Amino acid sequence: MSTDTIALAHSARAEAWRLLEAISVADPGSEKFDEASRMATCSIDPDILLALAARHRLVPALADFLRRANLMNVMPVGTQHLLQHTLEWNRHKIGVLLSEAQHIAQALSDRGLKVAFNKGIVCQAALYDSRGVRFFSDIDLMVLPGQRADVQHVLLDLGYEDAKTYDLSEERLVDLPREKRLTYRLYPDHLPHFFRIDVGSGIPYLKVDVAFSLTWFGSRWQLPMDEVMADLEHVPVDPDAPRKKLPTLGTAYGFLFLALHLFRECWFQRTIEEGVLRLSQFADIQKFWERSGRNRADEICSLMRKHGLSPAIAWICHHVDMLYGSGITEELGLDSYLDPAWLNSAGAAEGSYLSWQGDMRSRLMAASPLVLTPTGEPPYGSEARALID
Repeated sequence: MSTDTIALAHSARAEAWRLLEAISVADPGSEKFDEASRMATCSIDPDILLALAARHRLVPALADFLRRANLMNVMPVGTQHLLQHTLEWNRHKIGVLLSEAQHIAQALSDRGLKVAFNKGIVCQAALYDSRGVRFFSDIDLMVLPGQRADVQHVLLDLGYEDAKTYDLSEERLVDLPREKRLTYRLYPDHLPHFFRIDVGSGIPYLKVDVAFSLTWFGSRWQLPMDEVMADLEHVPVDPDAPRKKLPTLGTAYGFLFLALHLFRECWFQRTIEEGVLRLSQFADIQKFWERSGRNRADEICSLMRKHGLSPAIAWICHHVDMLYGSGITEELGLDSYLDPAWLNSAGAAEGSYLSWQGDMRSRLMAASPLVLTPTGEPPYGSEARALID
């Protein structure tokens, strides 16, 4: 392949990526939406755009954007059909998961158990106006550590199975591999996922993820869960039934949780190698800040200082700022934590430290796995490190 051909391929990928970045945070009628509309009328390679959107779980968002901007015709006819059907299926799936989440919430409430729903099932409403564009595949909930056994019993009574996973080739539930079961024992901040097959739902399975911590086992960055769960908020999650709400974390804790969860997936070698990192997760942080986080900046800052969370929050907010041109890091007063050795660090599986080159945009865009290089201990590295990584 000639140098010119390689350069053209890189340019086409970069153009498609810039459009996808804009779409990821573009509310209908906003300046970002108009910017994305102008970009989409240029010669964007539809195959590259679709491939990037699929990798970053943004196909429903891409479809919704093209439909609302009246630009679906920029894609080939077959791709238009795929986009339209994917959006409608995602909306159906969200409806199924919403109904199930409300069922679970009621069952837990009936047993006197406190629960906070979070991540996709809340974000799709609070950040994306229930348009059906936020892709997620499970129901995430958080409970008090002392209630883990009670929550487990409730889910089992509802027909869920634990210590299972879904086998795509066999299209059925199978036992969780032994190494995965051991991982949950080593990191007791989650229960193994719960699965239930509902053949009438139209989706392959229902999955529930139960967490007991905003951070991860062994880190110095911990928040008392009694404090976190003390004052929950309730979010309307179904536009057709505004009285139906799900309990979720308060705004300040909700922002910190999204940022800490994303840091975990960005920083540890184990999660890096699983390849779960997505642009949509950074979009969540940006949109959360713009919609409600900025209004609670003082409370967020107070909690960061109280619990020593500033290095991790600075790490994530800096990379969000670099992607979207925002100023969250400065607004939270975190500039003093922006040491390059920290911002490009990672935690190695055996307990040492690693570094990576480039910025988060190049990291997310790259078609090949992230190259990690052994390095010395970065600033704040020992605070982030799990006791057993």
